[in-house]
Amino acid sequence: MKDIKEKIIKFFMENPAPADKEVHKYAISLGINEHKFEEYIYSILGDILAGGRSKGFNGEYDPKELSMGIKVEMEHTTSPLIAEKIAKDHLAELRDYYTRLKKMESEGGVTESTLHERALDKIWGKYNNEI
Repeated sequence: MKDIKEKIIKFFMENPAPADKEVHKYAISLGINEHKFEEYIYSILGDILAGGRSKGFNGEYDPKELSMGIKVEMEHTTSPLIAEKIAKDHLAELRDYYTRLKKMESEGGVTESTLHERALDKIWGKYNNEI
């Protein structure tokens, strides 16, 4: 099952918004029943959304750190909810994770401008792939 999940993850990494027809075609190419394939997808989503360090975390998140974190993690997703989940996972480990990250990036020469350019490249690339 782990091998199948890895193949599905790679498929979605290479095809971030596939049509349903493409997903079913890929399932068939792997010799998996389309409904079973969907169960694997749901399992992968559950692993991503329900796991992590924030699961069972009983502390409070600093609102400033969480806000910073959501902005930073939007570089990995177009979903604010997923960005918040990632940020909470990091903040459950280190309460000032994003303050430390900002300091480290500043010392390494990474600026807000650089991050903004990366975000624009991501958005522009997604837009170009849709037209």
